[in-house]
Parts: sequence; C-alpha cells; structure tokens
Amino acid sequence: MIETLPDDVVYYAGVATVSLLVLGRLYVGEHYFNDRARFWGPLRRYAIPILHRLFQRHDEDLYAETEIGTNQVVDIVDDPPETVLEDLANAGYEPQPLASFARDWLGRPEVASWARYEGPAPFHGAPHFLRPRQVHVRLFETDEGTMITAHEEATPWRPDQWRDHYRGETMDVETGVVMVAFDLELDHLLEELADPIEV
Repeated sequence: MIETLPDDVVYYAGVATVSLLVLGRLYVGEHYFNDRARFWGPLRRYAIPILHRLFQRHDEDLYAETEIGTNQVVDIVDDPPETVLEDLANAGYEPQPLASFARDWLGRPEVASWARYEGPAPFHGAPHFLRPRQVHVRLFETDEGTMITAHEEATPWRPDQWRDHYRGETMDVETGVVMVAFDLELDHLLEELADPIEV
C-alpha cells in the first residue's frame, strides 16, 4: 500500500502530520512535552520505521531513521540517562518526538531525543517550538555510562521546513556539539574545542 501512494500524498501527509502535532502540542503540550514525559521513546521506536519506509519509497533523500557518527559525540558521562535528562531540562531542553530515530555506529539505539529551540519567533506570541532552529541532543547507553551526541539544525515542527529537517540539509554538527557542551557546563570539553589563537 505504501508503495502505491503518489508523491503529492506523501508531501501533504507530512504537512498534515506536522500540523496536527503542532495543534496537539499547543493543547496538551504542558503535560506531554515536559521533562517527565517518558512515553515518546517506545512510541517512536515503533512508529518511526514506518515513516522512514514511506519517505524512502518517494524520496531517497528523506529519512526518519539515521546513524549517528563519532563526530556528533559531545561526551560520555558516568551518570545514567535520567540524570542527564534532568540536566538537559534545566538547560531548557525537552522531548523531541518528531526527530528521526537514531542508532550509533555500533548499532545501539538511542534512549532519548531532546531539543532546545532558538532563533526569532515566526510571529508575535508564537510558541517557542516554532522557532526556526533547534539544538538536538540524543542519548545512548554505553558500557561507560551515557553518551551524549548533538547537532544543530532546522526544527521539524514548522510545516514550511519539515522536509529540510528530514533531509538533513541544514545540519551543523560542530555548532551543536559546542552548544551542548556549553549548556551542560562541560568546561573540560569547551577548553578542548577552543582553537588556539595563532599570532
């Protein structure tokens, strides 16, 4: 059935899905998108592969499943994911259910996908998640603790740029890694990331 859908249907279905989620978020967001929401992970694990198949049938550049490379690693900390999520919440991050579902280069699935939104609001009084950019963080459990990965990109919550997001056209890994290191006050990393001034 997925194979027979025309491209226009895929595009409008994507716009409709994002629009409905935006409306739902406006009305129930205070409860379902706060730092205590824990149902997004399992839901995304089952729903995102279906979305990925739909994308790939009609546009090979669109994706909803992805692999995280070593260049996106911010740090590996001793704390469990729950502790890192508390730190992220305190820094203004929240669950990002519209993100693609990721595995790291060893095949380990993400355990959380959160984001912080930035940039000018599209109109006066617009909700914060409609800002044009996001700093996107994913957490992975490892033998050493919790691996934090990040990048900066276009937010998928806006119907005018969901395709940009799912094509990865605006992704900036270096900026995202630095911003998350700063937000989580990982000072040792900021010192390593700072380029020496050559005179």
